[in-house]
Amino acid sequence: MNLLNEQFHNSYLAFSFMRGLNLAIENDLRKSLKRYEISFPAFRILWILYFDSNNINMSDLTYLAQTNISNVFRQLMKLKEEGLVDIENGNDARTKEISLNESGQKLVQDFIEENTTNSNLHIVASIERISKEDFSKFIEVFALLSDELLGKQYSEFLKKSSNAILNNSINTP
Repeated sequence: MNLLNEQFHNSYLAFSFMRGLNLAIENDLRKSLKRYEISFPAFRILWILYFDSNNINMSDLTYLAQTNISNVFRQLMKLKEEGLVDIENGNDARTKEISLNESGQKLVQDFIEENTTNSNLHIVASIERISKEDFSKFIEVFALLSDELLGKQYSEFLKKSSNAILNNSINTP
């Protein structure tokens, strides 16, 4: 077997595992979010806004949500209608200042509290069965891939938001 063949094989294997895990975890989250009467794409936007307390621009929000700007805009309009976000015109007509309001903040806080006290998410139970050393290595590998493929800004957001959960240092209104 040549080196390029092995590298392509490994990248396919990594991609396939990540894709399958992503689908399984998203489906589990969708079930959990039903009680909040919110879709997963909308919740993902709320989640990002929750951990980025500064007014975020559409480009950064699109990048962190890992989707296109039309999907983000559509979700934001729904979230605004539901009274969960505020959208104001920026310095010029082309920019929008987006922020999470108290209702949106409470929804995310409730979700975090639910899942840090007694989670029904399968991923939470599954991670418990992984040794700390193996999990640390797993995160190290994913951080490397994230930095290389998505950029450090994405990895830094993930570290900041996960540390806020761990340290209970979440922004509150």
